[in-house]
Amino acid sequence: MTWAALRGKWVFLVGPVVILGVWELLSRTEILRPTFFPPPTAIIARSSIVFEAGRDGILDDIGITVLRVLITIVLAVVLGVGIGIAVTASRWTERGMGTMMAFIYPIPGVLFFPFLAFILGRSEFAVLMTALVTPLVVMVIYTIAGVRDIQPVYLEVARNYGSRGIRFFLRVILPGALPSIVTGIRISLGFSLIAVIAIEMVGAQDGLGRFLWSNWQILRVTDMYVALLCIAVLGLLTSVGFDAVADRLMPWRTEFRSGS
Repeated sequence: MTWAALRGKWVFLVGPVVILGVWELLSRTEILRPTFFPPPTAIIARSSIVFEAGRDGILDDIGITVLRVLITIVLAVVLGVGIGIAVTASRWTERGMGTMMAFIYPIPGVLFFPFLAFILGRSEFAVLMTALVTPLVVMVIYTIAGVRDIQPVYLEVARNYGSRGIRFFLRVILPGALPSIVTGIRISLGFSLIAVIAIEMVGAQDGLGRFLWSNWQILRVTDMYVALLCIAVLGLLTSVGFDAVADRLMPWRTEFRSGS
């Protein structure tokens, strides 16, 4: 990255640096109660627990949360793309699925946990299925939109040249819907992290969400802020990481953004 590019990006750091500086000053002068708003320097100093495993550390919880997010997003993509493409085969199934999605989408996914816990018990499977609800709905919606955005003439040409079955799916439907599917994956990644953290707070025995909630209950506020910092970093890494992978697999994304 050139110096000119760096100079253009430094402005994005000004806001966070100013906020953290003001927070530090107000906490040190006890205008803000350090009990609830410890100085950012104290939070950073305590961040060493990120690299510690066991009861006193947070490393194990980070690994568990990351694993849950990965499982959730993989299931959401596989099931969501499959369901989304399948229901577009018929206008009736598409309308029925659209009605169901409109009903489920506004409901916070964590509210499904009591219902699933009745059926599956307070198990890891119930946690994962609860976290899956919102990302799955997002993937179905974006997949249907992607299929419907394919120009009918392309589908007709493919059929005229004898494209059928799995070949039609892999060479026509999936590539045509891919831009919308990729957007759905990016959004679902964020929802997966949010859903996993939320369900860990109320229904799991481990994970970042559980660590955060447990430390809030016993007023270990600095540790709670470390967990919040870890969640924010995970969110940033998933977003930046996904964009990097998507730009590598689909170079036209970069060209489109630079030209716009």
